Amino acid sequence: MFSKPVKIEGISNFAERRLSDWEKHKKDAKPAHDGIEYITISRELGSGGEEIANHLAELAGWDMYDKEILNYMSENMDVHVKTLESVDEQTIGWMNDWLVPFFTAKSKEHVEQLSYYKHLGKVLLVIAQHGKAIIIGRAAGQFLPREKGLSVRIVAPFEMRCERYAKQNDISTEEAAAIVKKFDTNQRKFLKDFLGKDINDFKHYDIVINTEKLDIKPAARFLWRALDQRVLSQQEHQQVKNEGIDIERIVEHQMQQWSHEQEKRSDDDSPAHLTSGANIDYITVARETGSGGAEIARMLSDLMHWQLYDKEILDYMSDNMNVHIRLLTSVDEKTLGWIGDRLVSFFSTKKSSHLQWRYYEHLGQVLLVIAEHGRAVIFGRAAGMILPREKGLRVCITAPFELRGKRYAKENNISLEKARSIVKKADREQKKFVKDFITKDVNDPLNYDIICNTEILSPTSVAKLIFRAFEQRELHEQDQQPQQP
Repeated sequence: MFSKPVKIEGISNFAERRLSDWEKHKKDAKPAHDGIEYITISRELGSGGEEIANHLAELAGWDMYDKEILNYMSENMDVHVKTLESVDEQTIGWMNDWLVPFFTAKSKEHVEQLSYYKHLGKVLLVIAQHGKAIIIGRAAGQFLPREKGLSVRIVAPFEMRCERYAKQNDISTEEAAAIVKKFDTNQRKFLKDFLGKDINDFKHYDIVINTEKLDIKPAARFLWRALDQRVLSQQEHQQVKNEGIDIERIVEHQMQQWSHEQEKRSDDDSPAHLTSGANIDYITVARETGSGGAEIARMLSDLMHWQLYDKEILDYMSDNMNVHIRLLTSVDEKTLGWIGDRLVSFFSTKKSSHLQWRYYEHLGQVLLVIAEHGRAVIFGRAAGMILPREKGLRVCITAPFELRGKRYAKENNISLEKARSIVKKADREQKKFVKDFITKDVNDPLNYDIICNTEILSPTSVAKLIFRAFEQRELHEQDQQPQQP
C-alpha cells in the first residue's frame, strides 16, 4: 500500500509548520547532503511518481512538497511574506538575481498569471535554500539551479498509467484515460508558459525512470543511491576544477581514474549476478555522441564482469555470415525457435526490396543470440528496442548538445565548430538508423528503462547507478516470485 501525500485540508497546517521550523533553525541551517539540497520530481499522472517520492522521503528523512502545497504557499500572501522573512539578506539577493532576468522577459503576460509565477518561483527557491526537500511538480526541476539538486522525471506507457489511475481511484479505464490525457496537456502547457520548455525533453533532467519494468520501491531505492552518486559527482567535478582540467574533459579524466581503480581490483572479485537463476540477462546502452556512453558501457562491463559488445563488434558479426552461422549453431533448437519467432513478426513488416533488409535481419539475429547467451553489456545498434523488455535493462546516456560538442572536440583534438558538425551528423544518423531499423523514435523516453544525463552526474557515478538499478530490479523480481513450499 503506497503512502499518501498530504491531504488538501492539512496543507495550510503543513505549510505553517514548515515555516515555523525554518524560523527556529534558520541560524543553524547547513547543506542537506554535502551541498545537494533538494530532489525535484516531475512525473506523468499514473506513473507512480508520487509514490516514489513518498518512499524516497522516508528513506532520506526529507520533507516532501507536492503541487497542492506549492500552490497554497505561492497563492497565500501571508505565508509568502513569512517565508521570505525566514531567510537572510544574502539569500534574498541571490533569489532576486535569479528571478529578475526570467520575469523581465515575461513582463507582457497577464498580470495575475505573472504574479502567481513570481510567488511560485520565490517559494521554490526558499524551499530549496532551506534544503532537505523533495519537490513534486510545478516545474521545480527546470526552474531551480541544476548544480544544487537532483532533477528526476518519472514516466510510463499511457495505457499502464490509465490502468493504475483507474485502480487507485476506483473509476473506469475510459474515465481515467480522459483525466490522464487532460493532465498531460495541462502539464505541458504549464511548463511551456512558465519557462518556455518542453516537459518531454529528457535533457532537462539528470535521471528519467520508466516504471513499466522498474517498480515503485526499487525506483525509490535507486534514486536514494543516486543522491549519493550525485554528491560524489559534485566532488569529482570540484577535483577536476581544482586540478585545472577543463570541465569538457571530465569523461577523459574519469576514464583515467577508472583505469587506476581497475588495476587495484582483484581478479577474484565476484561477478555482479546475484543468483544463478537471475532473470536479467543483458543491459543495453544507447548513447548520444559525446555523452560518455561508450566509457560508461566499458565501466559497467567491468563492474558486472560481463562481456561488452560494442557497435563495431555487432556490425562485424552481422556482416559476416560465417561468424553468424557459427553463433546460431552454438545454441539449441529451442533458442533457434525463440529467435525465429521473434524475428519473423518483426521483419515481416519490412520490405524485402530494401537494400539494408539483409543487414538488419542479420543484426537482429546476432543481437538475439547474444541476449540468449546472457551476461552481456550491449552498446548501440538499437539493441534495447529490439530485444525482449522482460529479459534486460535498457539504458540511455545523454548530455546537452553544447557540452557534447566541447567534449568531442577535446577528446579528438579538433575545432569546436568541426566537433559540433560531427555530433549533429551523428545524431541525425542515429535517429534515421533506429527509425529505419525498428520504426521507433530514439528520443522517446518510453523506449528506455533509465535515462542518465552526464551534464552533472559523472560517468563513474552513472556506471555505478546502472549497476544498482540492475540489483534493484533483480531483487524486486525475486521478491515477486512465488515462494516454494
